[in-house]
Amino acid sequence: MSGRITRIALGNDTPVMANVTNNTNGKLLLQNAGANPIWVGYDRIDVQAASARNYFEIPAGVLLVFDQSNGVGFLAQDTGLWFSAQGGGGSELQVWVANQE
Repeated sequence: MSGRITRIALGNDTPVMANVTNNTNGKLLLQNAGANPIWVGYDRIDVQAASARNYFEIPAGVLLVFDQSNGVGFLAQDTGLWFSAQGGGGSELQVWVANQE
């Protein structure tokens, strides 16, 4: 297995696109290492407070693990995801894309 690990500092309501793409079998781990919730969406407007409509929230301190394979499907096979902290700055998103390459 190989992959990449990234730590992303997030400011309050300041969307950041992160490369979470994976086109082989593997896992995607997303950890909210901050004290505020983080919104996740496929588009920038989905995670901005003024226009948010289609987002998923990762509560503070939560680790999400996604299995990725042709049989299971991919969360973001060929596109990045947008992330935005809500409720204050100083948030950190930890991303680990583990794959078979």
